[in-house]
Amino acid sequence: MKVTLVQMDSTKTREENENNAIKFMKEAVDQKADLICLSESFVYWGKETSNRRTTLKDIEKYKNFAKENNVNIVLGSVSLIDENSDKTTNTCFVIDRSGEIVCRYDKKYMYKVNKEDLVVDETQRTIPGKELGIFELDGIKMGVGICFDLRYPEYFRELIKSGVEIIFLPSHFRKSTGELAWNILNRARAIENQVYFCACNQTGEGNCGNTQIISYDGKILSNIESEEGIITYDINFEEQRKYRKEFPVLEQMQ
Repeated sequence: MKVTLVQMDSTKTREENENNAIKFMKEAVDQKADLICLSESFVYWGKETSNRRTTLKDIEKYKNFAKENNVNIVLGSVSLIDENSDKTTNTCFVIDRSGEIVCRYDKKYMYKVNKEDLVVDETQRTIPGKELGIFELDGIKMGVGICFDLRYPEYFRELIKSGVEIIFLPSHFRKSTGELAWNILNRARAIENQVYFCACNQTGEGNCGNTQIISYDGKILSNIESEEGIITYDINFEEQRKYRKEFPVLEQMQ
């Protein structure tokens, strides 16, 4: 299965960001990708927070793209308007080749920081999710988390218990709070769960970049550092299944 991750700097206008996303997705299709993953808040990450707010109608263009190009999409995440609140959810939609939404995952763990130079509490504008992000595409069971979820290994262990073989992590990891953790925790989640781990990050000023596809044994299979662009890798699930049998770490999970 060919997997493409798209690394973007989404501080431009919303229209520019979405045009960039489509441009990179077309590049992925040209590379015969089976699945494309975008980053967290790919439609907009700038000072005008109202520009992030997204409706289900806004997702239609991506559903159409998936159907027209016969490709699966892990649609990063968007700030989805909640009908019963003035807050939003941080939501990843997974779209299959027919253009149907097969999974909606709302980010479970909220970003909180109390530093002298940075105070953030994501709960002030975002409703936390409660369910696991599990879905199946092309016969492969998959999982998804979003950004800060990375710091909670128990979440990914639950995905593995459900049988997933590859995990996607759309992210907007900041250098100021996550630069050291980004590489270490991505590889840790891959190694401890013997899972392909696809960490798709934002780049640009203040962000970590370094989008990467990691093997079940912790090898970096493909990565892109600070520039915008895509990486594509042909995932071999049979090799992973063989490795899990030869080194049966997961058999002793409680």
